[in-house]
Amino acid sequence: MLVLLVGAVWCIFFRSGATPAATTSPEFGIGDNRTVTVPLGSASTDTTNQIASTASQTEQKVFKITDGPVTGATFVQTFNPTTTIARFVLQENGHVFDLTLDNAGSVPRAVSNTTIPGGAQATWTENGLGMVLQYLDGATIKSVYLGLPSASTTLAANRPVHVQFLPDNITSVAASPDGKSITYLLPTTAGADGYVSKPDGTNGKKLFSLPLSQVLLSWPAQSTILAQTKSASGYPGMVFSVSAASGGVSTLLYANGVTATADRTFSRVIYQTESNSNGAASTYIHEIKTGQESGMSFDPIPEKCVWSSIATSTVYCAAPLQYVPPSYLDLWYQGAAALPDSLIMFDVAAGNTTLLATPGGGDGGDASDITGLAVSPDDHYLLFIKKGDRSLWGVRLTQ
Repeated sequence: MLVLLVGAVWCIFFRSGATPAATTSPEFGIGDNRTVTVPLGSASTDTTNQIASTASQTEQKVFKITDGPVTGATFVQTFNPTTTIARFVLQENGHVFDLTLDNAGSVPRAVSNTTIPGGAQATWTENGLGMVLQYLDGATIKSVYLGLPSASTTLAANRPVHVQFLPDNITSVAASPDGKSITYLLPTTAGADGYVSKPDGTNGKKLFSLPLSQVLLSWPAQSTILAQTKSASGYPGMVFSVSAASGGVSTLLYANGVTATADRTFSRVIYQTESNSNGAASTYIHEIKTGQESGMSFDPIPEKCVWSSIATSTVYCAAPLQYVPPSYLDLWYQGAAALPDSLIMFDVAAGNTTLLATPGGGDGGDASDITGLAVSPDDHYLLFIKKGDRSLWGVRLTQ
């Protein structure tokens, strides 16, 4: 069993950003409230980050949304008419922008000018209307909630951005599928405690405890949280399911170098594990009810997969179409290895594989080591971040 104390902060965020001004540490469940007013729907006047997009200037399948570095991105969808918007946060200053993908001539518009430099991780809540942004303040991991304005430009010209700090040193955070709750981990002398709360950290309560500290959370199904040890080549790891109602913890998988993602109904888990002693990895599908295992036609890293918004058996993954060296995932986390990815759709029920696009090829874009995949609510678009310069790209799934 892998039991490690949380102390190597780079393992959590695997990069450091600019150090922001010191903030007052809040007490649990109280937080630090601030209200910031920004112009809603105003075109970007940010001269620190030049926001440039080719989304409306090309019909290629793969297109650039903005130069990096971007901490994270998601989709916001509005109706009457239905419009798909890419919402993203800049790493340098924490400013948030919207870009409409469906309309020719669109330019990014400011959503929040609240300055939070050096963002390392963004967890989106409330269908993109909220975000938990994490950054380093010296050796302290800060987590701050931003309640963002609606993407609609028909609202009032000025809307407040609600800012509230969560407890210090949260090591992992995930949002519920409906975006109305979050779960997060706080280290203890015995491992880590898992909490649930509203996205802004209020109404928090301890839900479960684990005798492990190096753990990552996701919340794939409304009723179930997924907890897994951080993957490490040559070391056994574990994957757990946690009841979002009772906090009951069950062991799902135990294998060397394991890493996993679960579908929206929590009926299947895609996981990767080392298949032999030299660190070569294979990816499998685990049926939760029956325990049945089956291989995939390719071996994606589960962190590079995102489940369809509308088809429960469909998953979109980024994976290289070439030889992958042993222990590649460890090297990838360390920034010591990178391979250009293609985007692949896989039907886990039928076993069908479809090549969607290869950035840098005839579909457009640049050859990319892909991270941060997101899919739009109607499955018409994908978003991804190019690891390295952290530029943001879009992919048209329907033309």
